[in-house]
Amino acid sequence: MTKRQNQEERSRQTQARVTQATIECILEKGIRATSTVDVARLAGVSRGALVHHYPSKTLLMQAALEDLLSREVESVREMAVKVKAGELNFDNLLKALHEHFKGDLYMVTLEYLTNARTDPDIMKVLVPLAANFNDSLEQIWEQLVASAKHTSHQNRVALNATLCMMRGMGAQSIWRDDPELYRDMLLFWKETLLELGFSASDAKRGQPV
Repeated sequence: MTKRQNQEERSRQTQARVTQATIECILEKGIRATSTVDVARLAGVSRGALVHHYPSKTLLMQAALEDLLSREVESVREMAVKVKAGELNFDNLLKALHEHFKGDLYMVTLEYLTNARTDPDIMKVLVPLAANFNDSLEQIWEQLVASAKHTSHQNRVALNATLCMMRGMGAQSIWRDDPELYRDMLLFWKETLLELGFSASDAKRGQPV
């Protein structure tokens, strides 16, 4: 490995530590209370090194959210592959999505959402990344439920209705811990989707949906 490659690898490792530390700080303190000093300390880097990669807090927030959403897209893509291979049924796919939307990573995205309402810098960060995130999920969903029964618009509506429901359940889980209710809501939504003709088109037949 050349000196330049070593430097690039060290730079990538530093950036990964910094973005992960940013996510952890936001989860613990929220965006407003998170400082670059906090992040540098948690990441184990100097503030100068952090500022070298991310000259402003806005750029740091952007990098952290981009990293977070990219990981979420890959996770959903992996689940979709398992569904199409018959390793995960449609029922368990919805349960897995629910777990994503009530976990720590979703709580971080809520911080961005609530701050974006009154902070134009955070809004500028959020809008393009969230749009790209939704576009990626729509592509995955389109491939997963593709059938002659529905148009692309109908597929898009079904996905976004599902995501809105998952986000609402995730937000409600902050103040209401009611696993039985959430289980019944998931069952209701699964049955609704199936009645409308939405299911994983290539999942192995014979598996419960």
